[in-house]
Amino acid sequence: MNQHRFLTLLAAPLLASSAVLTPASAAPAAAPAVGSCELVATGEGKDTSYDLVLEGFEPDQSVTINGPRTNQRARVDDEGALDKHDVRYGKYTVSSKGSRIGCTTPPRGQQDGGEQGKVKVTKVEVVTLTKPGTVVDCSKPSRAEFDGRITGTGKGDVDYYWTFASSADPYAKGKAHFEPGIQSHSLLKVVNLPATVNGVSPSVFMTLHVPSAGLSARSDQVTLTCAKP
Repeated sequence: MNQHRFLTLLAAPLLASSAVLTPASAAPAAAPAVGSCELVATGEGKDTSYDLVLEGFEPDQSVTINGPRTNQRARVDDEGALDKHDVRYGKYTVSSKGSRIGCTTPPRGQQDGGEQGKVKVTKVEVVTLTKPGTVVDCSKPSRAEFDGRITGTGKGDVDYYWTFASSADPYAKGKAHFEPGIQSHSLLKVVNLPATVNGVSPSVFMTLHVPSAGLSARSDQVTLTCAKP
């Protein structure tokens, strides 16, 4: 057999096997998650200031913020969020892990009678202060206490209302006023419960609603225990 032809036949299976080992069909690595960034106005008129709000990033991720006279590194918290207060107005970008996003920038408010300040509500919650099982005299009126909390950033009023048990009718309405430096409001709600008969235990829960943010939070069910006669 011709020596050149023999060497060619011998090399063919080796080339075929090496093609099988080539990782050409490996799936590409998933792109890192990229969050969102927004410049938020926290005042009105001459008192307007701005916060840079980052959300939806990987927890504890390092980011680079570029903007007007700004080039700095920062780190988001364990929920992938970061608030930078009192930043300059302008265009911002955020870079992380090789990706870069532009930050949403609102129109600049006019100096006189410009855009009204707004509050960005981030959380609504209710803590039940009265422990379920509390012993009361059911032949007399009793009460249950709840602590609502609204958390947000910005300047302005936030409308809220409570609903009683499963009713959809507002039980009580109010406004929570926010200023720069005030990030949460505690709203104590005391519910008066009528006397019951035949040893029926009073039971109630409350729900706090913030319509502008589309958020609400419900308390635990509180069922009181009637004292033995």
